[in-house]
Amino acid sequence: MRIGTPFVWASLLALTLVGCDNTPPPVGDDGMEKRIAALEKATDAAQEQNRDLRAKMGAAHVFGRSPIGDFFAAPEFWECTYDSSWSDCSKVCSDQTKAGSDKCKADHPEGPDRVACIEKNTQTGSTCLKACPVQMSPINTSSCGGAGPM
Repeated sequence: MRIGTPFVWASLLALTLVGCDNTPPPVGDDGMEKRIAALEKATDAAQEQNRDLRAKMGAAHVFGRSPIGDFFAAPEFWECTYDSSWSDCSKVCSDQTKAGSDKCKADHPEGPDRVACIEKNTQTGSTCLKACPVQMSPINTSSCGGAGPM
Protein backbone atom coordinates (compact mmCIF):
# COMPACT_ATOMS: atom_id res chain seq x y z
CA MET A 1 0.00 0.00 0.00
CA ARG A 2 1.32 3.37 -0.98
CA ILE A 3 0.92 6.48 1.17
CA GLY A 4 -0.04 9.59 -0.73
CA THR A 5 1.80 12.90 -0.67
CA PRO A 6 -1.08 14.83 0.94
CA PHE A 7 -1.10 12.38 3.84
CA VAL A 8 2.67 12.83 4.43
CA TRP A 9 2.35 16.63 4.39
CA ALA A 10 -0.62 16.57 6.73
CA SER A 11 1.27 14.32 9.14
CA LEU A 12 4.34 16.58 9.11
CA LEU A 13 2.17 19.64 9.68
CA ALA A 14 0.41 17.97 12.61
CA LEU A 15 3.74 16.95 14.19
CA THR A 16 5.12 20.45 13.71
CA LEU A 17 2.09 22.10 15.31
CA VAL A 18 2.21 19.74 18.28
CA GLY A 19 5.94 20.50 18.75
CA CYS A 20 5.40 24.28 18.69
CA ASP A 21 3.68 24.49 22.03
CA ASN A 22 5.28 27.59 23.58
CA THR A 23 3.93 27.13 27.07
CA PRO A 24 6.60 26.81 29.76
CA PRO A 25 6.99 23.43 31.41
CA PRO A 26 5.03 23.02 34.61
CA VAL A 27 6.86 23.79 37.84
CA GLY A 28 7.21 20.53 39.64
CA ASP A 29 8.71 19.24 42.81
CA ASP A 30 11.83 17.98 41.04
CA GLY A 31 14.07 20.23 43.13
CA MET A 32 15.53 22.10 40.16
CA GLU A 33 14.74 25.51 41.65
CA LYS A 34 16.29 24.50 44.97
CA ARG A 35 19.44 23.25 43.23
CA ILE A 36 19.74 26.45 41.22
CA ALA A 37 19.33 28.54 44.38
CA ALA A 38 21.98 26.43 46.17
CA LEU A 39 24.39 26.82 43.24
CA GLU A 40 23.83 30.57 43.15
CA LYS A 41 24.51 30.75 46.89
CA ALA A 42 27.70 28.68 46.53
CA THR A 43 28.86 30.88 43.65
CA ASP A 44 28.27 34.02 45.70
CA ALA A 45 30.22 32.53 48.62
CA ALA A 46 33.14 31.56 46.34
CA GLN A 47 33.22 35.03 44.80
CA GLU A 48 33.21 36.62 48.25
CA GLN A 49 36.07 34.37 49.37
CA ASN A 50 38.01 35.24 46.21
CA ARG A 51 37.51 38.96 46.89
CA ASP A 52 38.73 38.47 50.47
CA LEU A 53 41.85 36.62 49.38
CA ARG A 54 42.66 39.22 46.74
CA ALA A 55 42.22 41.99 49.31
CA LYS A 56 44.53 40.20 51.78
CA MET A 57 47.17 39.66 49.08
CA GLY A 58 46.92 43.31 48.07
CA ALA A 59 47.24 44.47 51.67
CA ALA A 60 50.26 42.22 52.27
CA HIS A 61 51.92 43.61 49.16
CA VAL A 62 51.39 47.16 50.40
CA PHE A 63 53.31 46.29 53.57
CA GLY A 64 56.27 44.97 51.60
CA ARG A 65 55.24 41.31 51.33
CA SER A 66 54.53 39.37 48.18
CA PRO A 67 53.42 35.80 47.53
CA ILE A 68 56.70 34.90 45.85
CA GLY A 69 58.63 36.51 48.70
CA ASP A 70 56.61 34.52 51.22
CA PHE A 71 57.34 31.36 49.25
CA PHE A 72 61.09 31.89 49.34
CA ALA A 73 61.00 33.10 52.96
CA ALA A 74 59.25 29.95 54.20
CA PRO A 75 61.58 27.64 56.16
CA GLU A 76 60.26 24.60 54.29
CA PHE A 77 61.70 26.00 51.06
CA TRP A 78 65.21 25.96 52.47
CA GLU A 79 64.99 22.98 54.82
CA CYS A 80 63.11 20.49 52.64
CA THR A 81 65.16 20.38 49.47
CA TYR A 82 65.38 17.65 46.89
CA ASP A 83 68.67 16.21 45.71
CA SER A 84 68.28 14.88 42.18
CA SER A 85 71.86 13.64 41.82
CA TRP A 86 70.92 9.99 42.42
CA SER A 87 68.01 10.20 39.97
CA ASP A 88 70.18 11.80 37.33
CA CYS A 89 72.96 9.25 37.80
CA SER A 90 70.57 6.30 37.72
CA LYS A 91 69.02 7.58 34.48
CA VAL A 92 72.47 7.74 32.87
CA CYS A 93 73.19 4.18 34.03
CA SER A 94 69.82 2.97 32.74
CA ASP A 95 70.33 4.63 29.35
CA GLN A 96 73.82 3.12 29.03
CA THR A 97 72.54 -0.34 30.00
CA LYS A 98 69.72 -0.17 27.45
CA ALA A 99 72.10 0.99 24.71
CA GLY A 100 74.51 -1.84 25.60
CA SER A 101 71.72 -4.43 25.49
CA ASP A 102 70.57 -3.15 22.12
CA LYS A 103 74.16 -3.37 20.84
CA CYS A 104 74.46 -6.93 22.15
CA LYS A 105 71.28 -7.90 20.33
CA ALA A 106 72.45 -6.24 17.12
CA ASP A 107 76.01 -7.64 17.19
CA HIS A 108 75.36 -11.22 18.32
CA PRO A 109 72.91 -13.79 16.97
CA GLU A 110 70.78 -15.64 19.49
CA GLY A 111 72.87 -17.99 21.52
CA PRO A 112 75.41 -18.17 24.32
CA ASP A 113 77.49 -15.22 23.01
CA ARG A 114 74.48 -12.89 23.12
CA VAL A 115 73.54 -14.12 26.61
CA ALA A 116 77.11 -13.56 27.85
CA CYS A 117 77.20 -10.06 26.30
CA ILE A 118 73.86 -9.09 27.91
CA GLU A 119 74.94 -10.49 31.30
CA LYS A 120 78.23 -8.54 31.12
CA ASN A 121 76.29 -5.38 30.15
CA THR A 122 73.85 -5.91 33.03
CA GLN A 123 76.76 -6.27 35.47
CA THR A 124 78.28 -3.04 34.11
CA GLY A 125 74.94 -1.29 34.63
CA SER A 126 74.70 -2.60 38.18
CA THR A 127 78.22 -1.36 38.94
CA CYS A 128 77.34 2.04 37.49
CA LEU A 129 74.23 2.23 39.68
CA LYS A 130 76.16 1.30 42.82
CA ALA A 131 78.62 4.12 42.06
CA CYS A 132 75.86 6.74 42.04
CA PRO A 133 75.98 9.15 44.98
CA VAL A 134 73.81 8.36 47.96
CA GLN A 135 70.88 10.72 48.14
CA MET A 136 71.13 12.77 51.30
CA SER A 137 67.99 14.84 51.41
CA PRO A 138 65.77 16.06 54.23
CA ILE A 139 62.69 14.89 52.32
CA ASN A 140 63.33 11.54 53.94
CA THR A 141 62.40 12.99 57.31
CA SER A 142 58.85 13.11 58.55
CA SER A 143 58.98 16.92 58.99
CA CYS A 144 59.12 17.41 55.23
CA GLY A 145 56.45 14.92 54.33
CA GLY A 146 58.77 12.10 53.31
CA ALA A 147 58.10 8.53 54.27
CA GLY A 148 61.65 7.42 54.92
CA PRO A 149 64.57 6.28 52.78
CA MET A 150 63.87 6.15 49.08
